[in-house]
Amino acid sequence: MQRVVVDTNVFLSTLVHRNDGQREAAKALLIKAEDGELEVILPQFVIFEIVYVLQSTYRISGSQLGPMLRDLIALPGVLVIDECPWKRVLEYWPAPLASLADAAIVAVAASQRYDAIATFDQKLGKRAKELGVPTYW
Repeated sequence: MQRVVVDTNVFLSTLVHRNDGQREAAKALLIKAEDGELEVILPQFVIFEIVYVLQSTYRISGSQLGPMLRDLIALPGVLVIDECPWKRVLEYWPAPLASLADAAIVAVAASQRYDAIATFDQKLGKRAKELGVPTYW
C-alpha cells in the first residue's frame, strides 16, 4: 500500500474554498485512503499549521476547529504521527529548503521511506524530487 505524507495545503484545500481543482484532487486522495488504496501520513506539525492558518487567515474559532480536527484525524486511512526527525530536518533547512515546515515534510518522508509527499506547492514538489523524495501528483 502506498504511504503518502500530506502537506498542510492539501488539507486546507478540503476545508476552505481556495481552488476547485486542488479541492477535487485532495478529496480524491482522501477517498483513496478511505477505500484502503493508500495511507495518508499526517504529521502532528501539519495539524498545528492547519489550525494556525484557519485561525489567523480564515478567523475560524477554536471551538469550531475542535470538531473539524477530530473528524480529520478520525478519517479512515489517516495515520497521525508524532515523530519529527530533527537531525534530518536540519540537513534540509535553511538550505536547500527555506521553509522549516517544508524541510520537516521532506525529512519525514525521506527518513521513514514513505512513498511520496502530496503537496500543491510546486516549488516544494520540485525541491523534494531533487532530494530524492517523490511527489504524489
